[in-house]
Amino acid sequence: KVNYKLRDWLISRQRYWGTPIPIIYCDKCGIIPVPEKELPVILPENVEFTGKGNPLAANEKFVNTKCPKCKNKARKETDTMATFFDSSWYFLRYCDPKNNKEIFDKNKVKYWMPVDQYIGGVEHAVLHLLYARFFTKFMRDFGLLKFDEPFIKLFNQGIVYKNGKRMSKSHGNTVTAEEVSEKYSIDTARLFLFFIAGADKDIEWEEHGIEGAHKLVNKFVKLIDKISKNAKNDDLTEHKLNKTLKIIEESYETFDFKKGVIEFMELINFLTDKEDISKNVLEKCVLMIAPIMPHISEELWEKLGNKSFVSIEKWPEYDSKKIDKKFELAEKALDTAISDIFNVLKIIKDKKGKEAEKIYLYIIPTDKEIYDSKLLTKKTGKNVKIYLVNDKNKYDPQNKAQKAKPNKPAIYIE
Repeated sequence: KVNYKLRDWLISRQRYWGTPIPIIYCDKCGIIPVPEKELPVILPENVEFTGKGNPLAANEKFVNTKCPKCKNKARKETDTMATFFDSSWYFLRYCDPKNNKEIFDKNKVKYWMPVDQYIGGVEHAVLHLLYARFFTKFMRDFGLLKFDEPFIKLFNQGIVYKNGKRMSKSHGNTVTAEEVSEKYSIDTARLFLFFIAGADKDIEWEEHGIEGAHKLVNKFVKLIDKISKNAKNDDLTEHKLNKTLKIIEESYETFDFKKGVIEFMELINFLTDKEDISKNVLEKCVLMIAPIMPHISEELWEKLGNKSFVSIEKWPEYDSKKIDKKFELAEKALDTAISDIFNVLKIIKDKKGKEAEKIYLYIIPTDKEIYDSKLLTKKTGKNVKIYLVNDKNKYDPQNKAQKAKPNKPAIYIE
């Protein structure tokens, strides 16, 4: 059992903004509440701000009133409630914001509340949430609510740091939305923030990191130039597209955005390497990333010939039958081969002090669909030649081909 002790809090502030406290002071009757029929007390608009004292106290038209009991001269309370007071129950008023007869319609609140998912900074985890729970239980006891807790789930997002300090005006280390937008676009910043860490983790702002995200965004935008009416989606493209859709959908549902963004980046890099793509493929790419990059997605959606907004389109469903594990194994094998090539290149450079120029891969016949010489050449920056181990005309001066295994090609570099 967990016990909470809710301490008394300072409810009043000597200032103009905030909710007026509905109290009247009478020399004869004492402290009198404002009659309910006269609520709410409205703050005056013709207030002079001098920087000295509470501006409401100097506003005689607001201060001077009549006592509800004896009708003699009286004074209104000039303090206002602390802003936490409203933030402790605003979510209830949101359900029925234009109601002028009561605090809210019980049926509307019953329909909308409690909140399914609450997202906020960790700094609100103690006081604000405790106050919100207190107000909810208070209204429950008064018969205004039928539920006990205001929020079903809570997710606290992380904090952004720069140069080791929390990003804030007081530290002078803020990066404004305007400067980021002008240089990279807001969507780039959103993609970058979701990529470098989990949404619940603290992150360090890195200038070179956002530049990498900017390059990816440019690749994404340029995919529209690759659209062809004659382009056909091969099995590998369908696999990658549906796998990405599945993972990014799961990442949205679990708030593990980084996982989804990484998969999306890999898909864009894959499509960038293709000679052409179908309109359907790019449309699904736009739909899946729209929650993270809404502005660019809307622009691309229109350029693709769509009349509606992408934000109100139906979420694209993935086809699990088109997700083939053999392609995943092939991807891993290809990544391993690239890693092995770089390791051998490093060893040669360290031992001989020079760069190798030619790379020869020897693969077994069943692996011929996994390895592509053009792709490997592009990935490694070296000239890559691929031979089947049973090719009688293969170039193999050191008989490396005999070492080839399934998903594990032999490598010769010179």
